[in-house]
Amino acid sequence: MNKAQGLHEFWNSFGLIAYDENSVPDEVEYPYITYSVVEGSLGDVVSPTASIYYRSTSWAGVEEKKNEIARRIGEFGHYIIPIDGGYIYIAKGIPFAQRMSDPSDDTVKRIYINIQAEFLTAF
Repeated sequence: MNKAQGLHEFWNSFGLIAYDENSVPDEVEYPYITYSVVEGSLGDVVSPTASIYYRSTSWAGVEEKKNEIARRIGEFGHYIIPIDGGYIYIAKGIPFAQRMSDPSDDTVKRIYINIQAEFLTAF
């Protein structure tokens, strides 16, 4: 599994379909996740982002999904993804999460997630 595939597997492990933010279908169904693919070399720390989208009048569902992601990473810890030639070390970014509005649809609830990824790989 390469770096992009490792990030894809991570974001798709939360029970929602996750799309590379550059490949979201026009007719996407809620809820879903989008994520950026940012890669680095040995020891580089990069800041990939993701967004969780729900359509609801309540923030409850999207907040619970954000909390699930936070628990997976760990409050003060990390999450490690094994990939070809090494690992991706995932930690929470600062700020970790923030609510975002959609000016065209007030039922779209979005939480923007910031993580830090360190690529511990030979290539």
